[in-house]
Amino acid sequence: MYVLVGSITTAMRLKRLLEQTASIPAEVVHTPSALHNGGCSYSVRLDNRHLDAVKYTASDYGVNIRKIFLEDTVRGERKYNAVS
Repeated sequence: MYVLVGSITTAMRLKRLLEQTASIPAEVVHTPSALHNGGCSYSVRLDNRHLDAVKYTASDYGVNIRKIFLEDTVRGERKYNAVS
């Protein structure tokens, strides 16, 4: 899953919150070009299973999420599905 936010600072903050409060491993990465629509070129990447935890943590700590994409592989090709 890719969680798009407004800045690298916000991405780092969300990563830290997920790791410290929910024990969810996450990483700050460059947003894939297929998802990049201007704005910050960084996003938080983590396992698709943690969608609810990401939404809860962001809401609870006031982190503004621009968009969330679930990542899947179909016939060897990466596909992204927007969920918010």
